[in-house]
Amino acid sequence: MMKNLINSKLTLFVFLVHFLNITSSAAQTVYYDNNTNLFGIVDRTGKIILKPSFEEMTMFENGLSRFKKNGKWGLINEKAVIIFQPKFEDLYAFCQLGFSEELISVNLNGKYGYYSEKGVLVIAHKFDSTEQFCNGIAWVAVNGKYSFINVQGKYISNKWFDSVKIVNGISYGVDEKRVYDKDGSYYNEGKPDYYKVNKDGSMSIAENQDYLRNYQSGDMTYCNKLNISVPDIISYFDFKMGKWGYKNSKGDDIGKENYASTSDFEGGFAVISKKGHKGYSIINEKLEILKDLNENFEPIWGSAVKFDNGLIEFSMIISKPDDEIEKREYYLINYKGETIITMNKGIYSVPTGG
Repeated sequence: MMKNLINSKLTLFVFLVHFLNITSSAAQTVYYDNNTNLFGIVDRTGKIILKPSFEEMTMFENGLSRFKKNGKWGLINEKAVIIFQPKFEDLYAFCQLGFSEELISVNLNGKYGYYSEKGVLVIAHKFDSTEQFCNGIAWVAVNGKYSFINVQGKYISNKWFDSVKIVNGISYGVDEKRVYDKDGSYYNEGKPDYYKVNKDGSMSIAENQDYLRNYQSGDMTYCNKLNISVPDIISYFDFKMGKWGYKNSKGDDIGKENYASTSDFEGGFAVISKKGHKGYSIINEKLEILKDLNENFEPIWGSAVKFDNGLIEFSMIISKPDDEIEKREYYLINYKGETIITMNKGIYSVPTGG
């Protein structure tokens, strides 16, 4: 995914996989088996951790993968231990951010509740929307209004808000000063007020109102303590020059190459393509080319463009000119450019859900 890092001179576009995944080096990754047409789990050496077992799987996010069996969705960890048996209708049933404070938000029949790491229901499915716990509390929504609960599922306050925001690990309820008309429509009268919400249920008007109103992030409702620091090397696009490049964490350009595309670094490696050259190359953090890949290889651009557990997915068109439907083969490749697994179906990370 892309996230904006803003300074006074430049907006840096950064492709971040898995919403800045706190499990920076998952033990395994997902692969597709051509013989069974099922998905399994493999490590970076090609050792099969879980034989092909599921109709569909997503790449690991926060140590968890969603899998589909007999038309239903479940959740499995990277040790191949099933956390939730496949009984859910929607792959978005599980909070993409995974477990926080040993609980995860899950959607069943349109209502959200919270489960333990053993898959046991702890807080009943009674909320229209929820988010992960942050410092002992989580926001929940019912009928378009927001409040906060503790890890026992009890409301810590009777006050309901128009929206919520979490900044630097602190939860705030937002009174947007809504004025409702007879037909149910509304408008905001004045600036919103932010109330700091504490774990014990006490709350007070926040002192830094202007800062909170102007605070921006990819999603203001995530607990900031899960974010990692700014990477040492950042992929960015220079609009003026029309090229991709790399900067260090201070915002200084590094390297003089004129890249047509760049990926983020993961585990010390990234993938680039040069302007005027066909094909892609694997580079290290010194921006040295380690391997030029087959010029017919194309990376799966989007949310999965960087090494995941030391592997990255590429595709190659294998259809003939007279084929009516384009056919591709997919490959999991390590940082040496070696093919670990060949597949005929791509693996894609799924967007946020839950």
